[in-house]
Amino acid sequence: MEVRTSLKILLCTGIFPPQPGGPATYTALLAEALSKRGHRICVITYGESSMVKAYPFPVIYIRRSVLKPLHYFRYFRAARKHGAKADVIYAQDPVSSGYPASLAARSLKKPFVLRVPGDYSWEQAYGRKLTDLSIDDFQLLRSFPRPIARIRGLQISACRSADVIVTPSEYLKRLVVGWGIKESKPQVIYNSIPALPDIGRDQARQELGFADDDFVVFSAGRSVPWKGFSLLREVVSDLSKKDSRYRLVIQNDAPRSDILKNLRACDVFILNSGYEGFAFILLEAAAMGAPIVTTTSGANPEVISEGKNGLLITYNDRSELEAAIEKLRNDPGLRMRLADEAKKLLGVFAEERMINETEGVLLKCAS
Repeated sequence: MEVRTSLKILLCTGIFPPQPGGPATYTALLAEALSKRGHRICVITYGESSMVKAYPFPVIYIRRSVLKPLHYFRYFRAARKHGAKADVIYAQDPVSSGYPASLAARSLKKPFVLRVPGDYSWEQAYGRKLTDLSIDDFQLLRSFPRPIARIRGLQISACRSADVIVTPSEYLKRLVVGWGIKESKPQVIYNSIPALPDIGRDQARQELGFADDDFVVFSAGRSVPWKGFSLLREVVSDLSKKDSRYRLVIQNDAPRSDILKNLRACDVFILNSGYEGFAFILLEAAAMGAPIVTTTSGANPEVISEGKNGLLITYNDRSELEAAIEKLRNDPGLRMRLADEAKKLLGVFAEERMINETEGVLLKCAS
């Protein structure tokens, strides 16, 4: 059997920088790292070609349509064209890129690796108000609303087509196995983050207009219901009535540079989320020295340990959220200790490890 050391890799993704979000960050980091190691990379993503910056590899943009079958077909056609000479196709989600990429891989008889960063069917059901169940309770349903059943069918079909599935957490691996996928197929490769800019805390606070005695509470993420921003606004508003020095900043679609600056400037970072497959921003908060409060939901406890490198609360629990913020407000020593311990996460979730493990999966799959 031929052992390859250099591959032609087609990376299929739904989003890519400058679009914000963890999947975009992950794909760009992976593509550039693999390119530096001598692999020939091609990226397919949705978007407009005017968005592209200079990369050492081609980026193919697929225009979205209001008719999803149409842009899935466009994506399939591009994946089939550019996958013809690839040694392996690696899709970054099981629906928007993964489903058309899986069809292309099957038609080309190419090795297919699929990354599953979450349950898209639950996200759509929750976002469309078709369910109020948590993601864990949602998995127990035996039937789903028709549009959600269709989405769920697509993601499970892509999973079944994959030679290997990559999940960024043990939590998501369990979820995928619960869809009827063989336990041997998913492999956990934890996320990592690239080196971040060195930003001085005093400078960041000054540029953002915070006074020395302001207590800055920061949160960021997509504007989706399970991120818990509404309750956070209410809690900080109530706290501000007792202490006018509280400042709340929430960013949804801000540039990454702005998010990093706020992480460096803030006194506490809050991720009051009902679900996380693996939150890039927890690693970014740790790297920027922000004390972290997050929930026991999803993969968060795989990153944050209660009282060691952060505080864990129940999702959307008003009393726990308020108590955690006040606890850190009143104990600067605790804030410093938690932030120092959280920085050690960067060694555990190192970029080199993530690249090595992913490269190993792709090489093995293509051999």
